[in-house]
Amino acid sequence: MRPLVMLPIALAGDRLDRARFVLTALGAALGTVALLSSATVLAIDASRASNYTNDALNESGLRPGVAFGMLLMTIPVLTFVAQCSRMGAPARERRLAALRMAGATPRQVVQIAAVETSLAALLGVASGFGAYFAGRVLLDAPDTQGRRPLPTDVLPGVFSMAVIATLVPLFITGLAVLTMRRVVISPLGVVRNVSRRRPRAWPGVLLLVGIGACALVEPVFRYFADHPRSDDLPAIVMGVLIVTGVLSVSVGLVGGTGWITYEIGRLLHRWARRPAGLLAGRRLMADPWAGSRTFAALIVALLVGSAAAGLSELTVATVSAQQENARRLAGLLGESYEPTGTAFYECTYDIVGYAVAVSMMIAVAGLLVALAEGVLSRRRTLASLLAAGTPRGVLSRAMAWQAIAPVVPAVALAVIVGVLLPRFAIAGGRESANIEVQRCVPSPGDPADSCHDTVYDATHQVLLTAERMPVTVHIPWGQVGMLAGGAIAATVAMTVVGLAFLRTSTRMTELRTS
Repeated sequence: MRPLVMLPIALAGDRLDRARFVLTALGAALGTVALLSSATVLAIDASRASNYTNDALNESGLRPGVAFGMLLMTIPVLTFVAQCSRMGAPARERRLAALRMAGATPRQVVQIAAVETSLAALLGVASGFGAYFAGRVLLDAPDTQGRRPLPTDVLPGVFSMAVIATLVPLFITGLAVLTMRRVVISPLGVVRNVSRRRPRAWPGVLLLVGIGACALVEPVFRYFADHPRSDDLPAIVMGVLIVTGVLSVSVGLVGGTGWITYEIGRLLHRWARRPAGLLAGRRLMADPWAGSRTFAALIVALLVGSAAAGLSELTVATVSAQQENARRLAGLLGESYEPTGTAFYECTYDIVGYAVAVSMMIAVAGLLVALAEGVLSRRRTLASLLAAGTPRGVLSRAMAWQAIAPVVPAVALAVIVGVLLPRFAIAGGRESANIEVQRCVPSPGDPADSCHDTVYDATHQVLLTAERMPVTVHIPWGQVGMLAGGAIAATVAMTVVGLAFLRTSTRMTELRTS
């Protein structure tokens, strides 16, 4: 098929196809901006040290972490794009089936869908580059000392920008084609659906494996501290444990949403006495994996946000205790010591919080798209129920149950696991500000053997020793509650907005659709 023939066919469609095109372009633009921002942080060199008001950008050891955090923001963007690619699926399938009947091969049908998505992705990449360069100009605000809040004076390399401009459209096009793998269109428009099995409890095993891997970090660290080595094996082992633990917990949470959805549906089907609850229960049991697709980005964002909140509390408490110990010991030695405070660490974790907030906003937008797509793809079924006498209010309440019921336990599990994860991975061995200072008279032979864990005061010829106690770290229930409450409130708001599509999609004329 010639490109000039394929292009008009790919761009043809109704308002849903146009909405899918625009939303896919928006997702590509957001992903491009996130990748360009990550590449910009990595492009900061040593000659620009202390050029920025944010110390996380001035420290060379922290810049890779900031860039990695921005890179993680592409996960909800990709989920958003995947949700957008499903909009108007029934109408697109009918159009592609008609093309098959006209003589198009399966390969040509896939090429048509790929051309539509790639055009939207290219438009989004161009818009993302435009937004990035416009933001560099608008956000470039150096202070009186020439320090900038953002690295607007640095550009990624030409090769990096070329890679981003090439990979984003290719990846989004491949993702769109991959979402069509479960549907095979025949010339008669017959759709073959792969049978779904009941979700198993294997995600719970992954959760336990991930938590167990993180809990092994401290014992492994202590073992290698007692048995030092000259190679990089300790760092490799602890890195593998942390990466394995975090990935296992993430996959377990996302995969566990399907099992939670099925169990919630089973409970509703068994105990509900109202038609809305019964309809929602059967729908949840019929497609439990829809929850994993819909809430995956939101669950991951909550896991990262709650883990960052717990790690921030742990870091601030530990640094404060260490600085207090140093201040008291310096006072005993007659030296001056000014604690640097914890503003640097708090600012770093604030950046993580902003990134999590943006990721949650994108995930909530994907949730709205998923709700709209669910209504539009089942509009004939909903119109049939309405024509058979089912009140519109019953359908609205059933959809609300279906959207909100799986979210509450999934959100609670995500934030609890996230806030406890740093305690398993980094536990014990902390210093407390409540120290007891004693004087120890050195022995005539070797004063270093007189006391242990001491600081020698050469002026008074005595040894100063401090007893270190474990630091007390409080769980940041306030931040965790705000994350969980915000996610649930956003889900409820998006559900209310999504119900607006129900009225326009349940007209009697929808009975003529397939």
